[in-house]
Amino acid sequence: MATTRLDRIHRLKGEQLSMNLSSKQALEIASAYTEKYNLSGKIVINNERTVKSYDGFDGVEGITWIVLVTIEPTIYHADSEFSIIISDEKSQVEYIIDANGHYYAPHIKGSGGMTDEEFDSLWDDDSDS
Repeated sequence: MATTRLDRIHRLKGEQLSMNLSSKQALEIASAYTEKYNLSGKIVINNERTVKSYDGFDGVEGITWIVLVTIEPTIYHADSEFSIIISDEKSQVEYIIDANGHYYAPHIKGSGGMTDEEFDSLWDDDSDS
């Protein structure tokens, strides 16, 4: 994948940027995470917006990778994608920002995160009452 915007900015400023992950590795981490936690959606690799690095992001220290996952929108979703937030330093997913802008982390017990199937089953169960 091409040089990230953050990388170009640091080079223009004459700063050395030290990353642990490449964009390809960030994509691999995000892909493995979606499989492990049975998250719906597809990571569109040929899209330039799919993976970007930032110098810190909302609670994550240091370089942060954001990987966009495209989903099929439903009446419950405000957007057609969700974001996987990856710490470059830890080389792991920190959390997800879902299609409605809510933060959750399926890998943390008690985070309140649900897969789409779990969420949909709640609505299905309510309609039977």
